[in-house]
Amino acid sequence: MRNDSIERSVNDSMLTTADSILQMIEQSKQKNLDKTSLMNQEKKSLKQDSTSWSIEEKTEAEYELYYAMIKEHHPQLFEIKGNYIEAFPVDKEKSVFFILKDKDAYFGVYKQESKEAHIVTPVFPTKEDLLQKTLGTSQFEKFRMHSFFIVDDGKAFSLHDNKQLRLNLAKSYKTLTTYENIEQARTFVVKEKLKNDPKLKKQSLRRALEEHFIPSDLLGKTVTIQNISNDGQGTRLSLVENQKERDVWLPDIAEKWMERVRDNPGMKVMFDEVIMDSRSIAEGFLAFYGMEINKESQAKQHDFEVISNQVGSYIGKLSGNGKVKKVSPYFSEKEAEKQLGNLNNHIQLEKRKERQVKEVETDIQFKEIREND
Repeated sequence: MRNDSIERSVNDSMLTTADSILQMIEQSKQKNLDKTSLMNQEKKSLKQDSTSWSIEEKTEAEYELYYAMIKEHHPQLFEIKGNYIEAFPVDKEKSVFFILKDKDAYFGVYKQESKEAHIVTPVFPTKEDLLQKTLGTSQFEKFRMHSFFIVDDGKAFSLHDNKQLRLNLAKSYKTLTTYENIEQARTFVVKEKLKNDPKLKKQSLRRALEEHFIPSDLLGKTVTIQNISNDGQGTRLSLVENQKERDVWLPDIAEKWMERVRDNPGMKVMFDEVIMDSRSIAEGFLAFYGMEINKESQAKQHDFEVISNQVGSYIGKLSGNGKVKKVSPYFSEKEAEKQLGNLNNHIQLEKRKERQVKEVETDIQFKEIREND
């Protein structure tokens, strides 16, 4: 059951206050801009309305409003007593949903970075009842700082995709992104990490450039673009790198880049940024990079890791299709982390022993043996 007084307070104030909060956020952003950028931003803002705000910005503004209101009018929500029972990462280390127990009552608490923890659920007789009534299921898995919840049809959803949980007293939680099963959810986490792997990205981009016969030796370097023009070979860039002049051809490049260079002669920019704005390169690279990520995730040998669910925590090893091989019994989460540390130390010790044996074997010297006549 939601807190009706909080719901009425939020709903009555939301329409009149939300726009002003959005304006305050925009003003705070503009303070960091130089005068020229500020003037350009002001011109653009005259043509924009509230729809120009991203979903993330509006969501954060809504939470800022909710937080300010309960801080002022419902300080009892910040008076938290009880013992820690379970923690569910919402946005990795930045925000967490806790379950606490005080006597025979279970309740949920939300803690966001730089803000005080506050209660976001009514009290329930059990942890399972709290999760079921709040999120629609008591089946969950915590995997690599992500919290997934599994519904009756086997599909899963993540708290990371939807931070509405922190408004639970005012708004019932509704799931957004869903995965067909928990294996797909795990695979998503692995692929998201690979997307941000700078080594993999650079290797993939280098191969994509080779397909277009574009020199890859400028990757990761800052160049000065002197001139840009179109000819029969595509878009021609005259640039200077390390005081050396050279020309580079790209198949296609966005008009905004043409204008930037023409308006800013001698513009310095990362070469990676230039080629990724070439439309044909960008499209080809994104498709190629997606293939590379899929291939890498299938072939990747994962380390042992702690995985937690409603039963407990265990040590498991992930396969390329998102399935997990359970290699230990269930422990408490703290004990599972300890056992994982012991396992990793044992593995490292065995690897050192193997290296030492190989070093001894390669260091053996054989003397020539002659038979006596």
